[in-house]
Amino acid sequence: MRAAPPHSFAATPPPPKAASCASDEGSLLYMLLFSCCSAALLLVNKVLMHAAPLPSFISTLQFAAATVVSLLVMVQGCAPVDRFVRRKVKPYAMYVCMFVATVYCSFKALEHSNVETLIIARSCVPCVVSVLEFFFLGRALPTLRSWVAMGVMIAGAVAYVATDQAFRLDGFSAYTWVALYFSIISVEMAYGKYIVGPHLGFASMWGPTLYTNTISIPLMVAIGIASKEPDELCRVTWSAKLIFLLMLSCILGVAISFLGFKTRSLVSATCYTVLGVANKILTVTGNLIIWDHHASALGIVSLCVCLCGASMYQQSPMRANAHLAVEASASRDENAGILMPAHFARGCPNESGTQEKVETDVEEYNEGGYHERGFCIASEEEDTSRRIPEESRT
Repeated sequence: MRAAPPHSFAATPPPPKAASCASDEGSLLYMLLFSCCSAALLLVNKVLMHAAPLPSFISTLQFAAATVVSLLVMVQGCAPVDRFVRRKVKPYAMYVCMFVATVYCSFKALEHSNVETLIIARSCVPCVVSVLEFFFLGRALPTLRSWVAMGVMIAGAVAYVATDQAFRLDGFSAYTWVALYFSIISVEMAYGKYIVGPHLGFASMWGPTLYTNTISIPLMVAIGIASKEPDELCRVTWSAKLIFLLMLSCILGVAISFLGFKTRSLVSATCYTVLGVANKILTVTGNLIIWDHHASALGIVSLCVCLCGASMYQQSPMRANAHLAVEASASRDENAGILMPAHFARGCPNESGTQEKVETDVEEYNEGGYHERGFCIASEEEDTSRRIPEESRT
């Protein structure tokens, strides 16, 4: 039998996962921890922005915490060391521009809007991404199920806007930051994951975390200075509660960086999607409990409709005739210095052994968190032959 080429993913498929979302107690524990951290981070960031509207300062602290933890994990030998090298830094510098803009806009949206408004915007992103991927990235049109799902999402979003008190008072100006967030994350979701990915050859999930957060710090600091945030920082009244919330947000962000990857490796893609919807519901429930800065009852119902549509949505496969075009485009991009080889565009093996691009949950990252997305990280149970040898990545 002829062996698969070094750069191919055509290795022996791993044993199929159990039908249940949580096949053992360990998986259930990671799912629970991931859900709690995911729901809590968005709420903590909202409370922080209510008490101290300092998006750049808060983000920079969170980036720094993730950077320090990543370095400590590597220095202590708990993970392989990923050094900063030019061929990895260059594409990450491009990606981080979108990343930082998304994080900053999400914080500003939390400052001026309800948590539910941001969740609605995030849930509707697939409606734009599916179109962008069809025209520019070689994917097929959405299936009937996905069209219905997008229709449900849009209906829920329209109903939410119609019941939103802020929209009634200020019109579309109430959604300025939400609209910016929606626009940037749509482009990032469609193209950002093609700039950075497994072809860069990180030894563990801590490598992407280190790169993303470290490179993001100077850019976020620059945004803070440009927006005159240091003046606001001097006027903040610091209290033990505020300091505790800042520390908690950093801890939750680092926890999500690890738990998001770990949970994704233990459960199926469908289960992970459902878990993401459950996280949003948990966030909304917590927001209803802790204070009165939330949507109306009709707004909550509209949000639930939107989340139902999000849970139904399925990403379209690559078009049958798109692979040659993708490879040609990838070759041009690689020659231009973008480092986007064709084997990455083709995707990563899923639990059934077929090729698919891994779509991880995103609300933890875009709504104030900062863990990496879109990477195919081989789990401990997977055959190491499925990893791309280092010499084939250059």
